[in-house]
Amino acid sequence: MSSAENKGKIVKKSHVSVWNWLGTLILLAIPGVNLIALIAFLVLAKAQAKRSFCVAYLIMLVLLLALVCAIFLVFPTQLSDLAVRLRGIANEPRLPFT
Repeated sequence: MSSAENKGKIVKKSHVSVWNWLGTLILLAIPGVNLIALIAFLVLAKAQAKRSFCVAYLIMLVLLLALVCAIFLVFPTQLSDLAVRLRGIANEPRLPFT
């Protein structure tokens, strides 16, 4: 369609409200639910902004997962030592609050 044909028609742009974004962020903060909600938003969202956000969020999750895997592959003994030290700190007796 040319711009001359579009002039007479009202083009409705879909926008996403602040409350909609707030609900989206709350859902994405819940572990387990976030992946299901992310895929649902990616498939069912009408607004291009929300679909783009979901794609960016998925890319970020994949990059973070790759980074964590790389850290575990590069520093396995250091992470094991850290876990042992943290378990020791957690098992120390604590003074009651006075």
